Amino acid sequence: MVAKSEGQQLDERARDILKLIIRSYVNSGEPVGSRTLAKSMDWKFSPATIRNIMADLEEDGYLAQRHTSAGRIPSEKGYRFYVDRLAESGKVSKSDERYINRMLAESETPEDVMSRASVILSTISKNVGLVIAPPMSATILKHIEFVDLGDGKILVVFVSKTGLLQRKLIRVTEPYTQEELDKASRYLVEKFSGKTLTEIRSELLQAMQFERTLFDRMLTLLRSWSETFEEEAVPDSIYLQGTVNILNQPEFADVERMRTLFQMFEEKSRLVKILNECISANPPEGVKISIGSELGIPDMRDFTLIASSYASNDRTPGFLGIIGPTRMEYERGISIVSYLGRLVGEMMNA
Repeated sequence: MVAKSEGQQLDERARDILKLIIRSYVNSGEPVGSRTLAKSMDWKFSPATIRNIMADLEEDGYLAQRHTSAGRIPSEKGYRFYVDRLAESGKVSKSDERYINRMLAESETPEDVMSRASVILSTISKNVGLVIAPPMSATILKHIEFVDLGDGKILVVFVSKTGLLQRKLIRVTEPYTQEELDKASRYLVEKFSGKTLTEIRSELLQAMQFERTLFDRMLTLLRSWSETFEEEAVPDSIYLQGTVNILNQPEFADVERMRTLFQMFEEKSRLVKILNECISANPPEGVKISIGSELGIPDMRDFTLIASSYASNDRTPGFLGIIGPTRMEYERGISIVSYLGRLVGEMMNA
């Protein structure tokens, strides 16, 4: 029943059966049998015919069977075939659109926009909503402050051209007075406002070679700060909501698996580094869907990431998306991520 070819193309009946199996399994979480499918298709095909089609789909890797007497469930290959044939431009429902617009309309800052977007993604999808701020290294400076916290700790408060505020704690080996820190702040704003942090770092290193005697202590401080560009994303730049939703999924009842997964969610910097690598390897044009092994993370082999970039007016992209089990409502997830990607980008540029 499955048309055999190099491209593993499926005939219309096989495509319809695969689509129905995936939708039924997404809704119920239970393996799907031939009689259930025959009934849902108003007996267009007999259970025997459907069993033959399902057997061919399983042989070609689109379906799997947990037990000999059980129905079938979609494989990673089956999900990929299904997702690749979905209309990415699917529109959000009117109710979802109203909820999204109402939630975001109350945002007052870029941080609020990103925080609310993560809540929206989690609430609507009933999975994990993730929003990653634009990377600091490519962000354009508007204002910066250094605050002495004592014990060799200094809080760096950075404000980008878009109004995005990020905080970073750095440690120094020698003490600085608040007056010296204020001087360093003024120096950076006066000399580097309108430049990216990568550009600032490069010029600072040059300045250290030629102006060391004049600015030795200040440049040492600024180098300590600039070196943090190469570190992992700071927690303030990551907005994660809905991890508890994973507990409600029947396929994740294994306690040890949940402990490992939640530890990764807690280590936000590590999670973002992994996701950034996954996304940057295949930069999304619109919405990108990574299923199971495509994530390259053994602990997330049963998960899917639906992600989209959003642009800020200093040309630095951030990312937002949904993390959930491979058994997720793909059509709705894709439409929400696509719509929010455009909307968050517009709000960040306003």
